[in-house]
Amino acid sequence: MLVDYKYYIEDFGGEKISTESAFKKTRDLADVYMYDFTSGRAESDTENEHRIKSCLCEMCDVIYNLTANDGKIIKSENTDGYSVSYVTERIDGQDAEKVLENKLYRIAKVYLGNTGLLYRGVC
Repeated sequence: MLVDYKYYIEDFGGEKISTESAFKKTRDLADVYMYDFTSGRAESDTENEHRIKSCLCEMCDVIYNLTANDGKIIKSENTDGYSVSYVTERIDGQDAEKVLENKLYRIAKVYLGNTGLLYRGVC
């Protein structure tokens, strides 16, 4: 566990996830992706600690958005006759898990792209 709910609220300024239990659920999944993307190196990296924690918080927000409403993000809502439109982000042939992985990796590239943590080659 690299980030906690206190960091999410106070330091990151997170507002999307309103309960600690919901945060823990999304954080656990974000931790798995972070471990995979960095080959486990993020856990011991102290030089980029703030970037790693902020990256995880951003990932938590995305995971939370995609898992709320059965993975649907509300695009517009009309309460007059009650109508809801949802954003569709899937590309032909991609399932929801692949879309999530791609979104999380793009976040990791923004926060960790120049740290060497995403490098998978041999030094």
